[in-house]
Parts: sequence; C-alpha cells; structure tokens
Amino acid sequence: MAFPVNVPNVPGVPSVLFAAGAGQLLSFLTGDAAGLFLGALLQQPWGIYSGGVPVILSDNVVSFDYRQQFSISDFPVERGGFQSYDKVQIPFDARFRFTAGGSEANRTAFLASIAAVIGDLNLYTVVTPDAIYPSVNLTHYDYSRSARNGAGLITVDVWGLEVRETATAAMSSTQSPTSASQVNGGTVQATQANSLQQAQAGSIASQGGRQAG
Repeated sequence: MAFPVNVPNVPGVPSVLFAAGAGQLLSFLTGDAAGLFLGALLQQPWGIYSGGVPVILSDNVVSFDYRQQFSISDFPVERGGFQSYDKVQIPFDARFRFTAGGSEANRTAFLASIAAVIGDLNLYTVVTPDAIYPSVNLTHYDYSRSARNGAGLITVDVWGLEVRETATAAMSSTQSPTSASQVNGGTVQATQANSLQQAQAGSIASQGGRQAG
C-alpha cells in the first residue's frame, strides 16, 4: 500500500506517494551516509611515517605507548648524605603494536616492510591523533605465532627511540698543519756537542760566564 512520506500538507504542494517502508529505508541510507562522513572526519593517522608516507604496511594499530623520562644526578656530601644538582631529559621512546591479516601475501608484505626499516639509520616521524614525535629511529621489533594465536593474524611490536642531532662546527680560511714550524714541546734527548758548540762554550767560560762580543 502506498502512502505519502515527508511531504508537507500545505496548499499548492501535491501529494507524493512512496512504496511501503520507503521512509524507513531513506532514514537508514541517510544515517549510513552521515556515519561514513563523520568516520572520515574522525579518522586520524596512526603510525610511523617518512616524508608523509607510512613505512609499515599494517592493517591496524592496536596500541601505542610513549615514555619520557628525566634523570636527576646527585653527589655524596658529608655524613653519608647526597645532594641533587642537575636534571637531564632522556630521549623518549615510542612503541607501536601493529596487526596484519588477510592473505599470506598481505602478511608477508607487512613483515617485509618492517624488516626494510628496522636496521637503517634513517629518522622517522611517529604520528598519533594527539601529538607528532619527530626524529625517531627504529630499534626493535618482535612477534610470535602459535596454533591458537597468530595463525591468520600477525601482531608485531615495533619500538623507536628519539635521536637528538647536534650541530657540527664549520670553520673557514684555516691554515694547513704542514705550514707550521716544528715546535719541541716534549722531552728533548741530549746529544753530543759538535766542535763549534764546544768552542762557544769555552769562550763563555773564559769570560766569566758571559759570551765574548
């Protein structure tokens, strides 16, 4: 049975007939479209990136851990006590747990993407919805599989450590070390005086310790 749906009953507007249940179907379709739109807006990048591209080809990010520590140095004082004098920030470490399933080719590509970056010296960016952590080098990964766990889904933990780069000194117009004259700055071994040196020493001795003019 057909019936009018969502058509205002005012003069000048014709009555439009819909099939039974069409109103509920339109409601479902509208809700799904809104859900997809909001999901696209709320979806945030998670992972390890290089130049804006993820370097680990996973299906999901299961968890993320971030650790930042500070070390306080102390020194002994009188009567067996200690006194603190400095606080140093230790490089942070970030830990991801990735998963990948599906086909064997997908799992193989997942593991290969991790193996390709875990041993290099490149610096990556850890990206989360709340914060971005640059200058991270990957230092560790591990996973395990058993008959009850991991048969079709691989879970891998990947760790990264902050690397702090320091500036190098640049010098210009420097002199070549070979152009400098020789300087004896250490112990000099005694040698036998030659005839000229002996004659000069005898002349100084005959003048009462002063060299003759």
